[in-house]
Amino acid sequence: MELYAPGSSDPEPDSVEDLFDSLELYVPGPSVLEPQPEWDLATPEDLGAPGPSILEPESKVLSELSSLENYVPLNIFQLEDRLKQCTLFKQRHVTNVWPRVFIGDEETATDRDMLQEMCITHILNAAAPKKDLNYFLGTSYVEDIVGTVNTGSRYYRGLHINYYSLPTMDRHCSDISKCFMPAAKFIDKALDKRASKGKVLICCKQGVDHSATLFLAYLMICHDMMVEDAIDHVIKSRRIRPSRDFLKKLMLLNADLVNKRKLKLEDIKAGRERKKWQLKKSSVQILKNLHI
Repeated sequence: MELYAPGSSDPEPDSVEDLFDSLELYVPGPSVLEPQPEWDLATPEDLGAPGPSILEPESKVLSELSSLENYVPLNIFQLEDRLKQCTLFKQRHVTNVWPRVFIGDEETATDRDMLQEMCITHILNAAAPKKDLNYFLGTSYVEDIVGTVNTGSRYYRGLHINYYSLPTMDRHCSDISKCFMPAAKFIDKALDKRASKGKVLICCKQGVDHSATLFLAYLMICHDMMVEDAIDHVIKSRRIRPSRDFLKKLMLLNADLVNKRKLKLEDIKAGRERKKWQLKKSSVQILKNLHI
């Protein structure tokens, strides 16, 4: 199964193998052309593994491999407790959560003047309505619009903003993990210093669930963070509330990333190269053994 692309109506994955396909690892690479508005970033690339492509010092490899082998992932209840450790009392409409990255709510996403003052160049709408035929005819179901941030590239015309929408609230396709890779790619390309000095706003209705989940996935995919470390980073500046289902999807992503990194380090240590099908088979088995 391919990654979720805006406007797709594919069903949810029927197996762990399908989920694995939707969680292909992404290695941030050299800058490419900036995505145009509504550009489809969901085309899967060859399987890779996080980390540099050059040889790593043997001592570093052994140290990291030992750390990963002893790593014990947190369960769903521990992650929920982690989220509750946020000590912030007042929630702002928008928060700077990473250099040149902001998480905000609908009010921020629809305030053109504020976006201009913030010098926002890219917007990732994590709660966009699904733009099917009913949407354009104005006959969408109420359930398809409620809870979304109903803007679009035309709404930001004149602001020189690169807009990308991911309808994670589509009631016919609720698997947010399909959006992990497209979101990570969009954010990573926007932040490439060699391409621009872009500033990214990731938004959803309240700025605490869908947008936060996609940003956590970005930190895990592009910055090799464990899910708990990503959560710890974000809650220092913003209170977030990913649903239990979203946390489960992040746990699966975490398990897959850890396993792929271990395999890569083992190959570096042994001086061998593993085939693509071997990487996939190993990760699928890891995911099947998880009890979430």
